[in-house]
Amino acid sequence: MHIPDGFLSPAITVPATVATVPLWIYSARRHFGPNQVESLPAIGTLTALAFVIQTIMIPVPGGTSTHLLGVPLLALQFHPLVAFVCESLVLLVQALFFGAGGITVLGVNSLCMGLFGSLTAWLVYRILRRASERLAVIVASYLAMQVSAGTVALALGLQHWLSPDHFPTPFAVTFTAMMIPSLTVAGVLEAAYSVVALSLLRRVRPHG
Repeated sequence: MHIPDGFLSPAITVPATVATVPLWIYSARRHFGPNQVESLPAIGTLTALAFVIQTIMIPVPGGTSTHLLGVPLLALQFHPLVAFVCESLVLLVQALFFGAGGITVLGVNSLCMGLFGSLTAWLVYRILRRASERLAVIVASYLAMQVSAGTVALALGLQHWLSPDHFPTPFAVTFTAMMIPSLTVAGVLEAAYSVVALSLLRRVRPHG
């Protein structure tokens, strides 16, 4: 799901970075100050888990693969901006040391996988939780995965529209290749991961 360096031109990466940097600063100041010290161990643990599960590629039909995010769980347990910062750190480490994603596209990847999906999970959960908390977690996590995959595909589609020579793959092909694994495999596993991990976390932190 990561967009690698070179796939997007500065026409997309520069505005994304300009929009993302102040959001990183605000989110870090707002959610990682002295008042949040007690939450940091749990946040760090879930961020480490997100890093691990994002490095596990899940084979899907067609010779491609997909992966989970772990970000919706952070958004549900804490806040979408917490998840955004944590996912951005995961993406930075992956880009620097593991060759996944890239530095020039860090802003775009952070927005797609760290912010848009997290906001989706948080909003859907708040809407559905009164009916059934478990159902709310399942639906929120599943839809967060779809939004993350969809926005990555949209970014690549925008690049194709701006410059087919730079990114020659048509949007319909990119969107289909990304969404079919996300809808059929990754979304289901993301929902299952969120339900199980949240249940275990609340056993340890019953008032969290």
